[in-house]
Amino acid sequence: MNSSNKYVQLVGGFVAVIFGVLQGIDWVFKRFEIDSYYFNIILIILLLAFIISISIYFIRRKKAKSENKKLEKKSKVKLILGIILTGLVLLIFVYFFRKINNNQALVSEIIPELIEIYDEGKIAESFNKAKELLEDYPNNDIIKNYYEKSSKYVYLKTDIDGVDVSVQYTGDSTYIYLGKTPLDSFVVPNLWNSHKIKLSLNGIDYIENANNFHNYYFPKGDYIIPEDHKIFLGKDFNVMRLQGLEFRNINIQPFSIGTNEVSNQEFQEFVDAGGYENPAYWDFPFRQGNKTIDFKSTIKLFTGKYGKPGPANWSYGKFPSGLDNYPVTGISWFEARAYAKFRNLELPNVFQWLYASGSGTSSIYNSEVLNNSNFSSSEIRNVFDNRGSNGLINNIAGNVKEWLLNPFGENNIEYSILGGSYLESPYYFKNYSSLPPTDRSLGNGVRLAKNLKNSNKNSEQRVIPDFYRDVSLIPDISDDAFEIYKSQFDYKNTNIDTTIKISNDFQDGYTLETFTMTAPYETNEKLTGYIIYSNKFNNKLNPVIIFPSAGALVRDSVDGLPENLLNNYKYLIDEGFVIIHPIYFNTFNRERSSDTWVPNESEGYKEMIIKMGKDYKRSLDYIETRNDFNFKNLSYYGYSLGSRYANIMLAIDDRAKSAFICAGGIRMQKSKKEIDEHYYVRRVKTPIFHMVGKLDGTLGYEDVYLPWKKLIGTPKNDLKTLELEDFGHGLPKDSIIKYHSSWAKKYFQE
Repeated sequence: MNSSNKYVQLVGGFVAVIFGVLQGIDWVFKRFEIDSYYFNIILIILLLAFIISISIYFIRRKKAKSENKKLEKKSKVKLILGIILTGLVLLIFVYFFRKINNNQALVSEIIPELIEIYDEGKIAESFNKAKELLEDYPNNDIIKNYYEKSSKYVYLKTDIDGVDVSVQYTGDSTYIYLGKTPLDSFVVPNLWNSHKIKLSLNGIDYIENANNFHNYYFPKGDYIIPEDHKIFLGKDFNVMRLQGLEFRNINIQPFSIGTNEVSNQEFQEFVDAGGYENPAYWDFPFRQGNKTIDFKSTIKLFTGKYGKPGPANWSYGKFPSGLDNYPVTGISWFEARAYAKFRNLELPNVFQWLYASGSGTSSIYNSEVLNNSNFSSSEIRNVFDNRGSNGLINNIAGNVKEWLLNPFGENNIEYSILGGSYLESPYYFKNYSSLPPTDRSLGNGVRLAKNLKNSNKNSEQRVIPDFYRDVSLIPDISDDAFEIYKSQFDYKNTNIDTTIKISNDFQDGYTLETFTMTAPYETNEKLTGYIIYSNKFNNKLNPVIIFPSAGALVRDSVDGLPENLLNNYKYLIDEGFVIIHPIYFNTFNRERSSDTWVPNESEGYKEMIIKMGKDYKRSLDYIETRNDFNFKNLSYYGYSLGSRYANIMLAIDDRAKSAFICAGGIRMQKSKKEIDEHYYVRRVKTPIFHMVGKLDGTLGYEDVYLPWKKLIGTPKNDLKTLELEDFGHGLPKDSIIKYHSSWAKKYFQE
């Protein structure tokens, strides 16, 4: 037999036998989850056997005598075929080597990493990773399971077919095209803020935030969009919340809103056209309470510095030099309305403004918007300044606050004005504000809107109800009734399954621990938090549990939080205190049930308070297990929101031996009775140091703090208050440092 033919037979036999053997071994290894190390040994043995066989063949062939040294043509073809088969054998070895090791990596590295990501509550990352892995391992049941646990269906409905739909998942930067409407549903991460969708029609892209039920109305017919306006699709909202108030079944039809506030130059055209002399633009006669005000008597109030018609800060009917493109300010609601009529446009209603600003429809406020907007400033910004832009709407937060259509309370005594101004703190972006319609304070401005579809369903002129009350005048409940309220914060006393991770790259001389445990209520999330202490102390550390300010409710990430904690509380840490900051429900990157810190009668707000309380108590359970902490010296710290929620936390759990709170009190707005703060604050017995500013415009001294001072249950000899005359919501850090540590040490139980 020709030697080349023998070689082909030899290699061909190896191909058939080795492929069959390796397929069988591969099945056995996967079936019984045998370590790939042993499969690699088998591969090496088979490869050596193949190499030895080929070597023996060539040695024998060389020794064999051949009468004809020259290979025939057929022999050459067979030799080439043999070489190809040899390569195929080697490829089979490489294939199975990579396959078994990839499978081993999947079992030992990739899937455990996916499980760890999910268990750490990183749902978006878990979803994206599982989705990507399914492309390579479509039949893996474990990956399928974690994909299903990390995902949910959301639904889409539009009143027009043929709209292009794309989705951007949280944690991803690109939009994925899904198709055209009608499109019933699609899969997103199982998070409250899981995605954005892009709806494209007639060359216009509409970006919408996460929602479980997307339902949109598009502008129809002939319409002209004013220059520098942004279109918003119509939507039905089951609920919209505004400063503790909850509105149900809101229908907003398509509208456009100015990307910029009205400028001085634009308002000058109204003045020059005789706008202040033309009654057709003005809402007079106007019924206000029991009186009617007319055009002639009221228009005299609307003058500048020297008695000429115009905004309060203008002179002789002209705006200040060089401020052409700066927002008009110092105008009343009446002036804003008249200007809107002059432009054949409208003042936005409260619901349109909340939709456009994102502050009434989303649980999260973009941190970049708040941080870059013009608050607490001495200077106003150009209307085109986009540093605080929210979806192309410039200066929607801060700069000037914007008059809106809706009255506050009955009788037209005050009208809504939202967004906050450059003279106010960032809190005012979330705060509901109203002023008399004749108020012409600096900081009052306007932005215009246009309705793109007429409908009787529009809720544009709904009255914002008056929510003010004096809680100190409300009768108390019995102690037995309060015990029932308090029991809402109970949970099963299970074992504490905490895991700790210590950061390797935190600031020198300090340790950062991240704890993770099962939350004390049903959720897919874990209760996590940070622990920070100095490395220079060998004795037990004195714990301080932190409840954050309202910023925690408007931020969507914990990025930078540990560094901020060290900077903010270094004065305590360097004295032997350890800072514990749980990531409470409804804060930072946690799931949310409420989009406001202001009390309201919604189930979502109640859920937030109860779950926060359970997180607080469960964190104390964990702190109590730490042998390196002096739990008997535990103290509480809260500023603003953290100060307010001390009313509840200290009432449902008395393990904190002292509390230091700043800028707090009791809000006037109603919540459900079973979580109403004034019932809780009466039963607090913890020693408290409370520092406030009498000029506080966020939590007012008279309306919020004084009722607290009247109701707090702490014995007088354990209650210290410091009321600063010339300060508002922002209190001096040096005063906090001066008193905080000494107050906590006063109640140490050595």
